[in-house]
Amino acid sequence: MENEKKLSDYLGQTILLTQPKFLGRVYELKCDEKTLASVSYPKWYNSDFEITWNKNKWFIYKPSIWKSTVEIKEVNKELPFASYKNVRFKTEGIINLPKGQQLKLVIKLFKSSYEVQSISGECLVLIKDKLSLTDKTEFNVQQRSELLDKYPWVILLAWYVSSQRRRHSY
Repeated sequence: MENEKKLSDYLGQTILLTQPKFLGRVYELKCDEKTLASVSYPKWYNSDFEITWNKNKWFIYKPSIWKSTVEIKEVNKELPFASYKNVRFKTEGIINLPKGQQLKLVIKLFKSSYEVQSISGECLVLIKDKLSLTDKTEFNVQQRSELLDKYPWVILLAWYVSSQRRRHSY
């Protein structure tokens, strides 16, 4: 994870999130053979997870089982600095970032893909889940974005929301 490239620098390349061990609770985000980030579930009974990207660590969690809100905070900090909320029958959601900035997450119903979009609807990252014995997800950066460079965890939040949606639809 010595790589200091920004997410926009991977424009046109495929980034893969893989689960190295079957039923493992650690995932790796890689481009070619370089590890960009790791995702781990610290508790086996919980769906909250921790992201390590370069020297940064974030924790993504649901503060309440009664709400659909997902919150993001820096590891070892008490208060969240960003959140995600579903809208439109769980096929679209808004990611609220610091300073009032926002991104959209749009789930394509019959294409097994989803997009991180600018608030105006431009696709920034296209995400596709691949069928395999272990979880595998493909990320394709479609456009440069300062918000994604500043908050790269957004693409993993999108993956989390989609995986939770799939898990609860069975």
